[in-house]
Amino acid sequence: MDSSTGTSKYRAVRDHLVERIGTMRVGDRLPSEKELCEELGVSRITLRHAVDGLVQDGRLAREHGRGTFVSAPKPGIHYPERFADIVTGFHRQQTSAGHTVATRVLRQELVAADNEIARLLDVPSGARVVELVRLRFVNGQLHQHVVTYLPHDRFPECASADFTTGSLFDYLHERYGVVLSRNDMRVGVEEATADVALNLEVAPSLRLLAVASTVYDQDGHPVAHGVARHTPLNSEIELSLRVAGPTPQEA
Repeated sequence: MDSSTGTSKYRAVRDHLVERIGTMRVGDRLPSEKELCEELGVSRITLRHAVDGLVQDGRLAREHGRGTFVSAPKPGIHYPERFADIVTGFHRQQTSAGHTVATRVLRQELVAADNEIARLLDVPSGARVVELVRLRFVNGQLHQHVVTYLPHDRFPECASADFTTGSLFDYLHERYGVVLSRNDMRVGVEEATADVALNLEVAPSLRLLAVASTVYDQDGHPVAHGVARHTPLNSEIELSLRVAGPTPQEA
């Protein structure tokens, strides 16, 4: 691991562990200290410092004589999405707040747009679109199941790009020059399908908070449509509304 100072080494190890446990299940065992030190190229002191912090946060648990295991997230921890004056993505929101975001890509393939997706993305029905299905973790805690569709003709490299780290919208900006200017949202409650329930580790038919979002570029063209589904444990969003012009005075 390429780090020059003790602080940067600690942060790099912590970030690696958070991302790693985000892809593991509760009860899974981490490799031994020796294995991790060799893999990451750091001292045991640095590794233990990072693990100690995650134990204190409740993300890891040590069992004497057995090892270190992924533990269940502490209840009541919320990482709300905030929707205000700036159109931005989930990844940037959370990392800007100092949190670590990890992503597990469940599916990334080309599919034919049904009538609804075609309408939302302004493409012909049956046109090829990229379907991207992901689990998002914040500080090691499973946060949301999100399905995103993007027009393949416009963003062909999204069919094969690596979205296990980083922000989808940052990638679109850097690779295609996309600047987001609008986000149309619909918030509702729906029952978890068998597939979503399995991945969110909840009971089928549990009622989930579903946030559907269609984002547009500066020219008013649809960029992507997605639905993020949240369990009752972390179903929380924040909205901030601002009057566009001067507030009329009451008569």
